[in-house]
Amino acid sequence: MSRIQLPAPESVPEKSKPILEKVGKRLGLTPNLFTLVSISPASLTALDHLQTTLGRTLDAKTRDRIHIMVGEVNGCDYCVSAHTWLGAKLNKLTEEDMELNRQGHSTDPMADVAVNFAHKIAVNRGHVTTADVDAVRAAGYTDADIVDIVTTTAFSFMTNFFNLVADVEIDATFPVIHTHHTARAGA
Repeated sequence: MSRIQLPAPESVPEKSKPILEKVGKRLGLTPNLFTLVSISPASLTALDHLQTTLGRTLDAKTRDRIHIMVGEVNGCDYCVSAHTWLGAKLNKLTEEDMELNRQGHSTDPMADVAVNFAHKIAVNRGHVTTADVDAVRAAGYTDADIVDIVTTTAFSFMTNFFNLVADVEIDATFPVIHTHHTARAGA
């Protein structure tokens, strides 16, 4: 059971309802994460705006790969489950690729560089080396792409934290995937 109760549809603040409707249309469902955050219209607006804006940066497959990896790093079963579903359904990521994503890699060579760099950011809480940044540039990523990788990684941390703090129940539509972190903790 969630530590913070999800609001019933009739209890969602009026300012949050149009955003939840937009999210539902975009994804084909309204994930529990967004329902939880709808308690605060300001936070939901910020979350939706950031997600929508980031949707115009890195390609969707790379973003989902990063979200899967960050969820794994932070032990967020919800985000790994949600982005595995989204990755497979919307972006046609393979099971093999998504398993590699959890380890900071990808079957796609270009995406592997981005996911590996994002993994270094996540694990080291932003403390990367000049060589790490140079390797991303050498692979063909621009400085704007590097900023987008950092922003996508940070966005994932935010959604992980919402889910971990509230202990949000994984939506019935999503496969239930436990992170290796959760498995080690005995959850």
